[in-house]
Amino acid sequence: MYSDLLSPMNQLEKTHYQMIKQPRQARSKATVEAILEAATRILVTSGYASATTNSIARYAGVGIGSLYEYFPNKEAIFTEIRRREAIKHFQRLTGIAQSTHPKAMLEHMISTHIAFVRDHLEIYIALETQVPRLAFEETEKAVLDKYAALSNAFLASRQADLRPRQDITFISELLSRIVLSTVKDYALRAPDRLAEPDLTDALIELIRNYLLGEIA
Repeated sequence: MYSDLLSPMNQLEKTHYQMIKQPRQARSKATVEAILEAATRILVTSGYASATTNSIARYAGVGIGSLYEYFPNKEAIFTEIRRREAIKHFQRLTGIAQSTHPKAMLEHMISTHIAFVRDHLEIYIALETQVPRLAFEETEKAVLDKYAALSNAFLASRQADLRPRQDITFISELLSRIVLSTVKDYALRAPDRLAEPDLTDALIELIRNYLLGEIA
């Protein structure tokens, strides 16, 4: 079922750069949040090289021992930041009913993705351009795999409405790559365009014409 695919998001595969343990009490949760917020601010304002575990702990106002209680290294900190960003993104993308017509679903997915990148532009650019991908590539792959499963399930359930007759997995991957790479390029090179409706409308029309043909 489509809804069943949402539940694994809090069970992402563990990576080499994982948290040592999850906070349980309110105080420990506040400590972890302070560490993640400090790492984010240092990354955005001073760059990845400046985001050492010592500088993150100082900025967060916690002892270095408290930081190492939850994170073995700074890569684990940024993996957790990326994981949380990816989950927020995923939840917004999937916030639409399964029964929605493909046209409305397409418009939702594209406009929501562009809006999310625009609303999180600083951290999006910093993660894409500064943080080594090794630090979160397994976590990112886990999120993308789950999103692909949702996309494939939706397209398969609407296959009779679709114009192209290629394999559903291929169609889903192709369209995802078009949207993700286009939005990423604008975010890095012309971020002001993300606020213009022309970009959203053009992407929707491009993919809608390919995917739905005359029924669009």
